[in-house]
Amino acid sequence: MLLPLAAIAHSEVKAPPGAMAEWEAHGRAEGLARPDTPCQDFLAALGRKPDSLHYLGCDKDDDSYLKPMTARYAVSGAAAAEVEAYLRQRFDMPALVYVCCGWGSEPHAWREGPDGVRYDIGMGVESPSFPREHWDRIPSFGVTVGVLRQSP
Repeated sequence: MLLPLAAIAHSEVKAPPGAMAEWEAHGRAEGLARPDTPCQDFLAALGRKPDSLHYLGCDKDDDSYLKPMTARYAVSGAAAAEVEAYLRQRFDMPALVYVCCGWGSEPHAWREGPDGVRYDIGMGVESPSFPREHWDRIPSFGVTVGVLRQSP
């Protein structure tokens, strides 16, 4: 099953006819989210959201071929190192590096088991080149957690 909280909302999200059968046949093995998965706070639904990470909302693009959904979060600069360490430990996200105009992680996908959903997890911010020990000078960092509902 995708998410503990998703079961509550599945009755509100209608999948197109045949979508569930296609997901069972191919999508599950490819790490796709169920077609009836609601756009939501994915980290909270997984039971893996740090308290200092604030959920901002979820964007759903049904017009895109891959039908992505992306949950957006913010964390204060003062708590960013703690959240980065948590995401690295729990999801194997790469460490943030400063390139050009901001701090960011390399693209990263995490999946719990062969039948699990693939989550694309990233963190970053555009900012002056403050060293890590001065991240508290940065108002906030963004975190995104995305899923796909259709394969390429």
